[in-house]
Amino acid sequence: MRQRQNVTLHEETIRLIKEYQEQHHIRYPGEALDRMVAEWEEQQFKDHSQEYVMGLMAQRFQEVFSNEMKRLKLAANQSDKNTQVLLELMNGFAMDQNLESCVTTPIFESQAMKDAKEAVEERISNQRQKRISTRESQAHHSNQPSVHLAD
Repeated sequence: MRQRQNVTLHEETIRLIKEYQEQHHIRYPGEALDRMVAEWEEQQFKDHSQEYVMGLMAQRFQEVFSNEMKRLKLAANQSDKNTQVLLELMNGFAMDQNLESCVTTPIFESQAMKDAKEAVEERISNQRQKRISTRESQAHHSNQPSVHLAD
């Protein structure tokens, strides 16, 4: 239903309405205003929809990365604990042997150290392969893309 209104507009607003009329081949200013308002409402709806989708995406990313961060924190804590235990053992060994100095690996790396490094690298590689296989299996079974952090 159309209703007549007497309104006072700024000259700039009148100029914009006339320009819109010309661009869209509209005969009456009221019709131009109706279309301008309809476009504005549509844009408002799109903006709210985009905000909603962006909010959902941000929430999902936060959930995924929060879980990954928890996993990384647990791994770091375990590594820290293992390192502290090794430091205590090495200190006890040095005291038991009355060691006054230490030959560091840049000066000389024993075969035992080389073997230990190789064993650790192999263990890490095996664990990485297990994680990759598990992820691939889960992605295959769920038929949904999964989010991965680089190993």
